[in-house]
Amino acid sequence: MWRAMKANYGPEIRKKAQDLYVVEGYTYEEIADLAGMPSARSIRRWSEAENWADMCPTYNAEMAFSRRINLLADKDNKTDAEYKELDFCTRQLCALNKSKLAPAPKQRANNDDAAAGNSGSGKKSKKKKKNDCSGITLDMLNELKDKLLYPHQKHWFENQDHRTRFILKPRQIGATFYFAFEAFVDAIINGRNKIFISASRDQAEVFKANIVALVCEHFNVELTGSPMVLNLAGGKTVKLIFKSTNARTAQSESGDLYIDEVFWIPKYKRLRGLAQAMATHKHLRITYFSTPSVTSHEAYDHWNGKWYRKTKACNDPEFAIDVSHKSLKNGRLCDDGIWRQMLTVHDVVNSGFDRIDIGVLENEYSTDEFNNLFMCKFIDDAHSAFNLKQLMACVGDSTKWDDFDLDAERPFALKPVVIGFDPARFGDKASVAVLSAPMKPGEKFRLLEAVDLSGNDFEAMASEIKLLTEKYNVQHVGVDTTGIGYGVWEMITKFYPNAEPIHYNPIIKNQLVIKAINVIKNRRFEFDQDAVNIASSFINIRRKVVGDQITYATNRTATTGHADIAWAIMHAMKFEPLDGNAHSRQTSVGIAA
Repeated sequence: MWRAMKANYGPEIRKKAQDLYVVEGYTYEEIADLAGMPSARSIRRWSEAENWADMCPTYNAEMAFSRRINLLADKDNKTDAEYKELDFCTRQLCALNKSKLAPAPKQRANNDDAAAGNSGSGKKSKKKKKNDCSGITLDMLNELKDKLLYPHQKHWFENQDHRTRFILKPRQIGATFYFAFEAFVDAIINGRNKIFISASRDQAEVFKANIVALVCEHFNVELTGSPMVLNLAGGKTVKLIFKSTNARTAQSESGDLYIDEVFWIPKYKRLRGLAQAMATHKHLRITYFSTPSVTSHEAYDHWNGKWYRKTKACNDPEFAIDVSHKSLKNGRLCDDGIWRQMLTVHDVVNSGFDRIDIGVLENEYSTDEFNNLFMCKFIDDAHSAFNLKQLMACVGDSTKWDDFDLDAERPFALKPVVIGFDPARFGDKASVAVLSAPMKPGEKFRLLEAVDLSGNDFEAMASEIKLLTEKYNVQHVGVDTTGIGYGVWEMITKFYPNAEPIHYNPIIKNQLVIKAINVIKNRRFEFDQDAVNIASSFINIRRKVVGDQITYATNRTATTGHADIAWAIMHAMKFEPLDGNAHSRQTSVGIAA
């Protein structure tokens, strides 16, 4: 039966269904509703036969719910079941966003009930206006603010009228949720457009989903569209625009600007120049917020005030801002006109944020990682094996790769690729990287796919790699066999006998890192602008002295696995010798196994 379906529908249909399930988050029933697709039962069989569930990427819960909310919110003519799922997802996202007092979910009488509810008179209610926020009042928003926000978030709310804010923060303290809330409140009350620019498309989706969930949960109003146009009282409208780092597509817009994770955005100066123009008018506001990366990032001079030396208003060539924690802990309007704040995890916990146990974090992270992730300490490039500026120069746009189509049966046609696999030393973290293989001197390694295999057993990991060898023309598979990776390597050799075992020692590590440094320094590595974890993965690799040797290490706990993808990429790059003459190795262009 399955073989007949396979023949009837062909590999293109199966691949499209798989991508909708794995990448887009569609259910079997939703895929079956699309033109040219078989029944949901048939799609389920394909999924079970090909282990689609094992291919699903591991997102944090916030991103998973955000994707589903955005998909359902933008869908026309939703069924009752879809409304129930949307209600469930919004409640879950609200709970994740630290809601202390979430109201009980509202029952939906029918798809046309207004935000204020039915009168109960039995009269047919009017069809409600799309994105109708006209019934939301200042009193309602103030009541919600008091219920939802923690003290550090209320402090941000009280300081939102500054022309420019720049906030340095630890991870997971509810900043994305808060600024989505703040933006929505001000859009309703003051009617100013909002523009959100994030370091990745996924993060832009989280902004949007937070607003959709908030309004659905607390006001029973469904928001759709991108950009999202809200209908306000008095017939007015306001626009919410969500973008990743491609700010050019929103250059003609004007509004309050929110830029997320600025210390992880490539080509920051250029982006800032484009983005700031959207908030030129004096009544508009700009908010930058981020966790720290390295002191060499282009945003660092913006943070410490050195950028101000080049402005027309500055007459001091030595101008700088005191950006110590002591100076900025409570927030301060600095001499360059920017309100800055530096918050550590101790600050937010001591103020009343009860979602973090500092003792647990101190047990799970090395001192350097803890300081970087939670104490707002920048990484000095001198302590990292890799240079962030050089890594940012390797950022590209995969939509411009004319020879690559991830949705195709053979995404890279018959061109050769190399694969690297890295299992973590602890827990069940694991990463696979697929890179284009250079065919002539100077050609780039392009990161085509990065697959997170966390939570899978040996057999499932090997099965995922086998699928990659079937859709790509694979010339090399490099596998770390130092620990638990040996078992995966043994399984891989059953379908790819030439898989190269990489047994770590200081010499091998040095070779891997030196090769990667050379490739990156010469801009022979390219990864998509949305893959923001790639740069952070590399800079978490530090030099370490062991005896009389220099080696490289990263603290990878069962919780983090920060550098797994970087090591996987380096295992793939091992295909090319240190001298860079990959073309001297035999490369075949043919049907992959």
